[in-house]
Amino acid sequence: MYRYAIIGFGGLAKIHFSNLMKLEKERGDFILCAICGTDPESFQKNVSLNLGDVDMSSFDFSGCNFYTDYKELMEKEKPDFVLSTLPTFLHEEVAVYCLNHGAHVFSEKPMARTQEQCKNMAKAAEVNGKKLMIGQCLRFDPACAKVKEYIEKQTFGKAYRAEFSRYSQLPIWSWNNWLLKPDMGGGCVMDMHVHDVDLINWFFGKPSSLRSVVTRQKEDLESIFTQYFYDDLLIIANADWSMPQTFPFESRFLINFAEATVVLQGGTLTVYQDDRSFSPKLSGTDYFMDEMRAFLHWVIDDVPCECITIESVAQTIDLVLKELESAKTGERVHF
Repeated sequence: MYRYAIIGFGGLAKIHFSNLMKLEKERGDFILCAICGTDPESFQKNVSLNLGDVDMSSFDFSGCNFYTDYKELMEKEKPDFVLSTLPTFLHEEVAVYCLNHGAHVFSEKPMARTQEQCKNMAKAAEVNGKKLMIGQCLRFDPACAKVKEYIEKQTFGKAYRAEFSRYSQLPIWSWNNWLLKPDMGGGCVMDMHVHDVDLINWFFGKPSSLRSVVTRQKEDLESIFTQYFYDDLLIIANADWSMPQTFPFESRFLINFAEATVVLQGGTLTVYQDDRSFSPKLSGTDYFMDEMRAFLHWVIDDVPCECITIESVAQTIDLVLKELESAKTGERVHF
C-alpha cells in the first residue's frame, strides 16, 4: 500500500485531494497519510474556484495526520509520494527536499522561478531515482490533446497562425498576497500566462524568436502581450489579470489551419470550415482527474506519462523567462 502526503492545502490542493479520494476507491492501492498547511482550521473548509467546487464535509480525516512543517512531515511519515501545491517561490525547495527524502513528487505549475531551480529539481529526481511530474494540467485536457493531434497529423493542413488569450480578475485572495509579488510568483506572466506558453511549447515547440511587452497599471507584471516567430507560423498570446473583481475568468485560443479554423473557448472545441462547423468527439474526462490518474499510473504502475516530461516543462519556463527578458529590454529575443 502506497502512502502519500499533500503539502499545501489551498483550493487547488483540495481539487486534487477530491480526485485522489475517488481514485483511491477505484484503485485501492494507496492512501493519504498526512497533510501540511499553515492553518489546520482551514483544512476542512469548502472551496469554490473557477476550476470547480469541493465540498469538504463529506471526507473523513480520522486516519490522517496534520502538520504545519513539511520537513517534520517527511521525517515522521516517510510518504511514498507527495503532492506539493505551494506558492511558486517554494516549488524548488520543497520538491528537492522531498525527492532527497525518498518520495516521488507531483509539483504544481509553474515548475520554478528560474532555470537553475528547474535544473536542481530535475537533478534531484535523477540522482534519487524518483519520479517528478509538474502540474501543467492543460496537457491532459481532451480538447487540447485533440488539437495537438490535428497539428501533428495535419488533419486540416498546416497551421500558419494562432492566438491565445487569458483574462481574470486581480487575484487578491492568495496567502499573504504572494501572487501579487513578482519575486514570489512571477506575476500574471508566470502564474496564468504560463498555461498558454506551455500549450504553445507543447503544440509547436520552441520559436526562433519572440517579443513581449507588459503592463504595470495596477500591479507589477499584471499583463503580457507576446509575439512568437517561427519559420512559417505566427503566434500571438496575451494574458491579463488586472480585470475588475466582477469580471469572469475567460480563456480562448484559435488556430488557423490551411483548411479550417479551430477554436477552444469556454471548454468547447469547435472546428470551422467553409461548408460546415462541428465539435469533435473527445476522449477523456476531467483533466485534473486525468492528470492525477497519469501520475499514479507512473508512480505505482511504472508506466511513463507520454504527454509531459521534465525537459519539456523546463523549456516552457525558459520561454517565459525569455518573455520577461524581452519585456525588460524592449528587444526581440532570439533562440
